[in-house]
Amino acid sequence: MLRREDITEERVNAWIADGRRLGFRHFLTREQRETSRRRTLARVGRNESVWIFGYGSLIWAPAFHFAERRPALLRGWRRSFCFWTQLGRGTPKLPGLMLALERGGQCHGVAYRIPPRLVESETEIFWRREMVSGVYRPIWVTARTSKGPVRALTLVINRHHSLYTGRLALDRAAHHIAFAEGSNGPCRDYLANTIEHLHDLKIPDRELRRLWQRVLDLRAQAGMPHRSETHAGP
Repeated sequence: MLRREDITEERVNAWIADGRRLGFRHFLTREQRETSRRRTLARVGRNESVWIFGYGSLIWAPAFHFAERRPALLRGWRRSFCFWTQLGRGTPKLPGLMLALERGGQCHGVAYRIPPRLVESETEIFWRREMVSGVYRPIWVTARTSKGPVRALTLVINRHHSLYTGRLALDRAAHHIAFAEGSNGPCRDYLANTIEHLHDLKIPDRELRRLWQRVLDLRAQAGMPHRSETHAGP
């Protein structure tokens, strides 16, 4: 699980250096990340909270401080395994897949409220964690919660990025998730954790469960354990 103390500028620089040694060039500089953050938050007042909508690992490992957490629904965007990871959950030879939001459908997730006094520090951590490669685009959306709609910041896929996969067949996506492993662990753990925590929140996602079942089938066919340390609910 990603911890707050793991998201320092020094750790990020070391991670980028590892990537560059492997030949990767798609990294944003610290200045580019800060420009993106400032531009995105330009209309947030000094006394305003910032809501962040999470749909993947932010559900189970946000790593930033927040004052409130609510299940939320985002319409017009869907959760999708649509970009490659060749370091954290995969390798250049067998990249893993990560989640982003793509247009169409809807997505159940979690909205976090960062109070005004923490907006600066916690959005710095958020950008440092999520905006290293530029594969995401930060946008403002309306997330619906049981206490009413909130204006929230979320991350959608940058379809022009070199890591964007486009639409993948189920078996191809499942193969990479089933067998890819990187410095942050097996890619299948990322999927299993997401499903498990969605289940805990009573949030269904049939597409993720269908993908998980195919991951289990492929690992069984390969004679490998079908589960790692995590599981995907009952």
